[in-house]
Amino acid sequence: MPESKKRQKVVDRRKAQNRRAQNTTEEKRSPRWWAPLMVALAIIGLLIVVTAYVTNGRFPVPGLSNGNINLFIGIGFMLAGFFMTAGWK
Repeated sequence: MPESKKRQKVVDRRKAQNRRAQNTTEEKRSPRWWAPLMVALAIIGLLIVVTAYVTNGRFPVPGLSNGNINLFIGIGFMLAGFFMTAGWK
């Protein structure tokens, strides 16, 4: 007949729980500048898109031949901020 498992002593169980608690609290966290940069990129992109729509593509970069390029720049900023959310912890 197989033997049942021996019970761990109380001290051993507490040590195991402490090790598990330390491992969960030592999670990797993002740098402090990550979230503000993420939000700033999204807001800058939004401002560029709104400015391009209001001025019919003449601003914020007036030297571009096609007004849609300003929209692509703004959407690029917003996408960069959005993709940064995947790395935020």
